[in-house]
Amino acid sequence: MEFHERLKQLRKEKKMTQAALAKELAYGATAISNYESGHNQPSITDLKKIASIFNVSMDYLLGVNEIRRPYESDKKADDYETFIKYFEILEERGRKELLLYIQWLLNRQENSYEDPYVDVYGFQNSSLQVAQKPKDFKL
Repeated sequence: MEFHERLKQLRKEKKMTQAALAKELAYGATAISNYESGHNQPSITDLKKIASIFNVSMDYLLGVNEIRRPYESDKKADDYETFIKYFEILEERGRKELLLYIQWLLNRQENSYEDPYVDVYGFQNSSLQVAQKPKDFKL
């Protein structure tokens, strides 16, 4: 895959318009269109900015290889990609509930001196007590 194809792919994955990307790079409105059509090429400085915006390596951006983030462990990247895919298919209510659950997990982590499995509320001992107490977490 060549740069102009990769740029278009990454921009669409991020659901960005050409105008929004141009604005982020402080370009004129047609610059991204010219890159994506293959008429122009960005400078190395601008390639670095574009790679940073899309959180990919320059090699990936230029089509040299298919490794988006070579310095991250594969497991971490795979878990992140899986999480994003699941999050994207959730409806709005599910997304809100997931964010509340993440907040609950972070709160539990902050208060790690407390035993999270103690039956504080009279519910079944579980790390999913949040799901067992709907009126406290109802949207």
